Amino acid sequence: MKRIALYIIVLLLAACSSKQQQAPSEPSALEQEMTALYGENKVIEGGYPDSLAVEVANGIFVGRRDSTLLSFKGIPYALQPTGDRRWQEPKPEPDSRLVREAYYFGHSSIQTRSQGNGASLYRQGEDCLTLNVWTAADGMRTARRPVIVWIHGGSYVNNGTANPRDWGDKFVKAHPEVVLVSVNYRLGLLGFLDLSSLPDGKAYSRSGNLGILDQIEALRWVKRNIAAFGGNPDNVTLAGHSAGAGSVSILASIDEAQGLFHRIIAQSGSVAFTSSREDCQRLTKRVLDATGAKTVADLQALSTDEMIALNDEVGEFFRFPERDGNLIPEDPYSRFDGFNAGIDMLIGSTSDEARYWIDAMGGEENFDMAVQLWYRYIAMSLDSEQRESASRFLDVVPKDNPWPVAELLNDLMFRGPAIEMAQRHSASGGKSYMYYWTKALSEPIYGACHGVEVSYVLNTGLQIKSGDRHNPALANEVQQMWVNFASTGNPSTPAHYWPAYETAQRATMVLGDTITLVNDPLQEQRQLIAPLMKEYVSPIFSDLLDKAPWYLGIAIGTLVAVILLLTWLIVKIRRLFRKKNKQA
Repeated sequence: MKRIALYIIVLLLAACSSKQQQAPSEPSALEQEMTALYGENKVIEGGYPDSLAVEVANGIFVGRRDSTLLSFKGIPYALQPTGDRRWQEPKPEPDSRLVREAYYFGHSSIQTRSQGNGASLYRQGEDCLTLNVWTAADGMRTARRPVIVWIHGGSYVNNGTANPRDWGDKFVKAHPEVVLVSVNYRLGLLGFLDLSSLPDGKAYSRSGNLGILDQIEALRWVKRNIAAFGGNPDNVTLAGHSAGAGSVSILASIDEAQGLFHRIIAQSGSVAFTSSREDCQRLTKRVLDATGAKTVADLQALSTDEMIALNDEVGEFFRFPERDGNLIPEDPYSRFDGFNAGIDMLIGSTSDEARYWIDAMGGEENFDMAVQLWYRYIAMSLDSEQRESASRFLDVVPKDNPWPVAELLNDLMFRGPAIEMAQRHSASGGKSYMYYWTKALSEPIYGACHGVEVSYVLNTGLQIKSGDRHNPALANEVQQMWVNFASTGNPSTPAHYWPAYETAQRATMVLGDTITLVNDPLQEQRQLIAPLMKEYVSPIFSDLLDKAPWYLGIAIGTLVAVILLLTWLIVKIRRLFRKKNKQA
């Protein structure tokens, strides 16, 4: 009974998790910080300091200087997808000599407001297609520095470049030899809603992947204009975490993005973070049911405020980019069999990815129930061989691990897909470098959870959870590895030789309080998870919610049966007592 009750509680927690994180009536410190950060970039009609101005194809943008650093924020890289351009593919801004400020971040894409996500507390809007550039002031006019384009995470439904965890200022101050660009793109219902099945949906055949198309348009802008900021358009590396890592992996596997970059860094994300056409249509149906709309035109008639409310209503049933067979192949893994062999790849995961969601599930006990239930849902799609492999995996997890099922989910959704991509890429002649992050947070329950490495890589010091025991030496070395990879395609440093990943040795850089090169770490787990890579297993918790009636039916049915049994027993006991009383 307790287990059944907890199953129900976990489902309700999952359904309400986004609502629980919404901003309280009294503004939090983070909300006040993000409100104070906001500003609107204006047209400059008078004079401006030439030393802070950069002329690019779509205008002249005036940035700000902070010591040795120049920053340019909120630069539009495309026409804004507002009005009748909602759900349209991105188009570049026309060439212009208009002079504009580049002082403030652009609007975050529409998303659910959350106290755990600074970008969601920043001003939101449909006019969100902007990017930011950080570059060293010295020699900017003549430099040709390696470029890192950072794509933020957030499950393709939240976050944005205004989030202080995703800023590039401290990174470039520490490493003035590179230029860093960060990109906003459409999220959720505006970026990944497949409208092609609607009566007037023919013109929206790629609407399920608009966020990815936005990223491609941003990369075209970078290719055309980054030299004006001291960047080398012929040496561009894409980097990202979570959905950002999924994005850079997808971009490496599709035709339209080829030639716009040369390397990718994928931190805890892969092409596994994609959805089938069938799954995407489930979201479309929810949107139509919630709005009563029949056509794209009906949806176009919704105001921005109505879109925000709609996102809050159905946003937890989000989808990932769509394996539509058009932009994204139905088997994007196959593109790592030679299609993108010329793209260098650095990829990895953390040792305790899933523990990031302990708080979202309401604590340790509910998290335990959640991962058990999640695994049972996943097991429904596995064949007998795969289930046997998963069962053996759980047997080999060290006994001191409090959540062996979470360990399986770590490998199934993060480490396994990273290995799948790296070994295919290596076998087809590409260069891959694999890492495994083990530096944990100070709170033991979180371990090295999802996102723990981002503050080290970007040098922000803003950890994904509070209470981090920051290791400056690790941060310095990891940043140099990332910079070296972006510069040369090899992440080795004087202190740590890092060989390419290949199936004979499977060299993996283990990044923790000590940095160690290990061949084939967790070998038995890798071998046991490999058969499960035959299937795409979506790490979207709302998939489980879609099955909630099935689980709840079992739970309620069992509960009714128990109540009936107890009632029958009570009646029998009462009759027995009455019989004894009469005999007395």
